[in-house]
Amino acid sequence: MHNILIVDDEYSIRESFSLILEGTHKILLAASGEVALKTIADQKVDMAFLDIRMPGMNGLETLKRIKEIDPDIEVVMVTAVNDVQKASEAIKLGARDYVIKPFDVDHITKLAQQILRKKSIQQQSEKIQNIAGLKLPELIGPGEKILAVIKSLGEIKDHERVLISGETGTEKETIAQIIHAKSSQSTLPYQATQLSSLMTPARIKALLFGWGKGESTVALDAKSGLIEQVKGGTLFIDNIETLPAEIFKTISSLEFSRSDDSTKIPLKARLICGSSSNLESTMQAFFAQAHIQVPALRERNSDIPFLINHFVEQYGTQYGQDTRISTEALKALNSYTWPGNTQQLASVIKRLVLCSSTGKVDVDDLPLDILLKTSEAAGSNFISAFEKEYIRATYKKCGKNKEKAANLLEINPYLLETKL
Repeated sequence: MHNILIVDDEYSIRESFSLILEGTHKILLAASGEVALKTIADQKVDMAFLDIRMPGMNGLETLKRIKEIDPDIEVVMVTAVNDVQKASEAIKLGARDYVIKPFDVDHITKLAQQILRKKSIQQQSEKIQNIAGLKLPELIGPGEKILAVIKSLGEIKDHERVLISGETGTEKETIAQIIHAKSSQSTLPYQATQLSSLMTPARIKALLFGWGKGESTVALDAKSGLIEQVKGGTLFIDNIETLPAEIFKTISSLEFSRSDDSTKIPLKARLICGSSSNLESTMQAFFAQAHIQVPALRERNSDIPFLINHFVEQYGTQYGQDTRISTEALKALNSYTWPGNTQQLASVIKRLVLCSSTGKVDVDDLPLDILLKTSEAAGSNFISAFEKEYIRATYKKCGKNKEKAANLLEINPYLLETKL
């Protein structure tokens, strides 16, 4: 699944893009250029829709900074009619395209699909090359648990239904891509989507099965869903535990129909599904023949030093930074429990590499939540009275808004609550 960042100071524009593009993509929102750059430093972004006119850092300056951080991010500028000249200037600075307000829903959808399809082909090609050479640094380490998972992929590569269980951030989609690449269906399309408990059954049904004419919530003609779009290839559905029972019943019958259309269509797609929690018994039975359990990073901590070295090298090469992590900082990183698993580790290392002005990362450069947790685990008195007071003062300054205070302190809201 690709991550699309929407950067616009107008709430209504951000929400419009989110409604149009959510489902097949993960949508990230930023109300300013400054927030956009922080988002890109914290997590992977594949594509951005960027408004030209914003208070503070404008769109062109934000575009320059984005391209400095990650030249591979595809940027589409969003402009008013009288800003076309600036949009053309943005193209020269590396933007892929531009759209004019008020934008056409169909054009936005097709533009995102076109740009990301090309990116997917390139990424899939690189992934297949990695698989061929057994270069899977996001997964592999010296630990036996993850090596056992990799070994099992060859045994289930041609199963029609596969369940991948694991906590958030355990690279379930990477495993799905590997299974597809190793299978006899590797030349057929691969797509991924992520379900959410916030999505209505009607929206999920339209996403997976498609809709007939007149049923589209965005006023488009009849459209096939993801199951048809993969044309007998592989569809990865993450968070399958949130799938409504009636839709699962349709899928398990191995045939479906579009909304407002009674015509039965055979389900030809191979389904690989990801889950971060236990499934109810009928759904568990549906995937009984091929079930992969991915261990959490804390269960394979011998792999952590390997992964740290890999990500330091990867992001150092990508951003032209020669970064070294001190012994004390490494000790803290190695002893942290990593609730967000490999993806969280990658995000933290990326940020440390980007934010290091001296080329050396010391323990006090680490995110506060890591310092708090690792110090507690060591039984130290790290959280002094001064630091406790600082946390309380920040909470009060934010109007006792826990989420806002947690973001400012760069710790999760639950951890903040335990410290208050």
